[in-house]
Amino acid sequence: MELKSGLSAFVTGGASGIGRALSIALAQKGIFVTVVDFSEDKGKEVALLAQKENLKFHSGLKFPSAIFVKCDVREVAAAFEKHMKVYGGLDICINCAGITTRIPFHEDQTDGSNSWRQTINVNLVAVIDCTHRAIKIMEDANKPGVIINMGSAAGLYPLKSEPIYSASKGLLLFRGVVMFTRALAPYKKKGIRVNVLCPEFVRTEMAEKVSPELIERLGGYVPMETLIQGAFELITDESKAGSCLWITPRRGLEYWPTPTEEAKYLVVPDNN
Repeated sequence: MELKSGLSAFVTGGASGIGRALSIALAQKGIFVTVVDFSEDKGKEVALLAQKENLKFHSGLKFPSAIFVKCDVREVAAAFEKHMKVYGGLDICINCAGITTRIPFHEDQTDGSNSWRQTINVNLVAVIDCTHRAIKIMEDANKPGVIINMGSAAGLYPLKSEPIYSASKGLLLFRGVVMFTRALAPYKKKGIRVNVLCPEFVRTEMAEKVSPELIERLGGYVPMETLIQGAFELITDESKAGSCLWITPRRGLEYWPTPTEEAKYLVVPDNN
């Protein structure tokens, strides 16, 4: 899919961090953006910044080139409805919303409704829900579209200080969205491609809580520009469907699994 003026994108977690950067980067291409987040002040700010970028491509519009929808990603139906009402279609969906647990796992004596269970629901269940809704919209419109789910390198190896985050993102990557995404690869026949990004730490408010020693051992933060490059590659490269793009400061952009690894384990059904 060519990143061209007039497309529309739906970005969850768009008020801060990676979602914010991607929302603005899309607007810099002339793409209409719906910023979805629970943080109203920050979300409105991002929408205004996106509108400013869009002025370079659009004038005299009868609708806003970017909007903010306050929303808990566990309840996104109304946000999708608002996007469709304003833009009439959906070309790109990026699911960036993610949280960490508020209570250290070893100290948590609750039922998890405001800690580990909430993290699983936001980092995993909501991503699946948004993917399902986006696919349905794209199918009904009979138009091509791209969905990108934001994973994390915490799914490749455990983040011991955040076991629930690692579990949700790990499941997201290897038992959830990567396998979920690869199982959705046949949607490519309909022009719908679903891919997942799994970066190491990008400098965001969430990542700055991580030990500086760990960041240093990893080779520093992944530059936001590199992450945007990866996201845009997954959008524009028509061959990428069910792809997992791992991003590190040490190796740059790398697809998982490699062709060699995939050949070891891939089982091809017998059509006979």
